[in-house]
Parts: sequence; C-alpha cells; structure tokens
Amino acid sequence: MVQYVPPVRALAPVLDIARWRDGSDKPGVAREFDRICREIGFFYLTGHGMAPARMAGILREAERFFVLPLEAKQALHVAANRRGYEPMGLQSLDFDAPPDLKESMLIGRGNPPDHPYVLAGLANYGANQWPDEAALPGFRAFCEGYFAEAAEISRMLMAIFATVAGLPEDHFEPMLREPMATLRMIHYPPQPGAVVGNRIGCGAHTDWGAITLLVQDDTGGLEVQAASGEWLYAEPLPGAFVVNVGDMMPVWTDGAYHSNPHRVRNRSPERHRYSVPFFMDLDYFARVERLPAFAAPGSEARHAPRTAGEHLDLMYRLSYGEG
Repeated sequence: MVQYVPPVRALAPVLDIARWRDGSDKPGVAREFDRICREIGFFYLTGHGMAPARMAGILREAERFFVLPLEAKQALHVAANRRGYEPMGLQSLDFDAPPDLKESMLIGRGNPPDHPYVLAGLANYGANQWPDEAALPGFRAFCEGYFAEAAEISRMLMAIFATVAGLPEDHFEPMLREPMATLRMIHYPPQPGAVVGNRIGCGAHTDWGAITLLVQDDTGGLEVQAASGEWLYAEPLPGAFVVNVGDMMPVWTDGAYHSNPHRVRNRSPERHRYSVPFFMDLDYFARVERLPAFAAPGSEARHAPRTAGEHLDLMYRLSYGEG
C-alpha cells in the first residue's frame, strides 16, 4: 500500500470553450484541448454555457438527498444495474486501500424495461431509483434536467476531440447514442487531522470512461496526480467544471493523453463536502482502439482494443470487491 502524501501545488490549466460554442475559433479551442490533455488530462472548463444557478442547484439537491434518514436512503440501495444509493464504505476506488469515506447516489438515463440493453441484462442501463416526491419535491426533475445538459456539454468535448483527431465533429456520436452515462452525487464527511491507515474520502484512481464533468462545492479536497508523480490541489473555481479524461482516451491516442489518478480528502474539521461528477461513458458495445491520427507509421498500438462495457464491468468488479 502506498502511503498518502499531501499535494504540493495547485492545478492550473483552464480551457474556455466559448469560442467553440459560438463558432468563432474552433481550431484554436481544439489545439488548446490537445495541449492540455497531452500535458495532464485535467483542466477547469469555462465558457460551457451552463448557468451557475444550475451548477449550484445540483449541489443543493445532493445535500438535500444525503440529509435524508439512513433508512430512506437504504430503501434505494444500489441495484444490479448500478443505479441507486451506495452506503458509506461500500466501494474502494484504490484497490490497495481501505474502503472510501463517502456515500453516493447513482443516476442514469432511466431506460424503460423493454429497452434492448435492459432486456439483455446489461449493467448501467436500467431504471433509476428515486426518493419519494413528497420527501424531496422537485429532486427528480432537477436531476434529469441537469443530466441532459451535462450530457450535451460532454458531447461537445467529444466533438472537440474528434477535431483534434482529424475526424468529423460527429465521429463519436454512434458511440454516444446509448451511453452508460452516470450522474453521481457524493457526500464526504469531515476528515480532519492526519490520514489514518491510508483511508481517505476517495482513494486514488483513474476514471473508467471517456470524459468526466465535475461540479464541486467550495470545501475543497480534490487532488490530482501529475505525470511527474507529484500531487496537485484542484481547488474549486467558481463557475467552472473540473474536467478529466478517462481510460478510453489513452487507448484512442496511443498514450498521448493521460488518464490521471486522482483522489479526494475532505480536510475540513467540520464541513461536509458535496460533489457531483457526470461520467460520459460510451455505448456498452463501443469498440475503443487507436485512432489513425495518433499512430506512428509501422508501430504497434500500446493499448489493446477493448469494448467500453468490458472495461467498465471489470473496474466495477474490482472496486466493489467482486473479483
């Protein structure tokens, strides 16, 4: 087990995509995206178009959910389709560390029971589990609206990546028509003082899919590992998402882009931390392999091709101690 070492400096890159959204400088935004992803793979995203009130609202909804009585949350205990409530300590994202000090609520697209992927028994595709409307009025509607808007921003980032790779902007759309996308509300209790037994809010890990779009409150605690091995603070930046690329990106780019390890430690002695990542994961059957723009002539690919579903299934089993 690698012992926890505190960060030494702050995360810096900022990507403003307003010039992509209005069409005034798409090539310039694509070049900046490419540079940042080659250097670290984590950045602050501005110019994305989501209203600050909606970003603050999803954090407020997360807090509303987690202050429910435990029995009300346990009634929504995460199901086989990976939708619902995860109690404290259920998951270990760092496979060599103790269970994470967090509880989560996982929300997906909410496919109907006759959807082909649901009938096939594929995880990440079934119905959501929602708290009673009387207990949390407006919760479901707000989450569904946020989910849809976060998905559109994620698709925009994938279109930027397609441009970098010399492909049409809509190249990845077939992989995103039936995505395993997940909105995950997370609550981290205070963890003041020294780290004991290497247990923190969320152990060091990489994200498993394509793009992650994170909104976090102003408590702080997200830490990112640079290619040098040093850890960086990713402090909250008002109005900005923290974005990182997941494990699919090094496969597409032959290792040119980094899927960086990151972790969370709530250092506050009294504040509870809330964050909401949106994971834009691909269609279960999407095949991910090196793109021609990132292939040196005559070279072998560094990463074996894989399907998105195979990779996510493996990572879920490992992180939940299922194999």
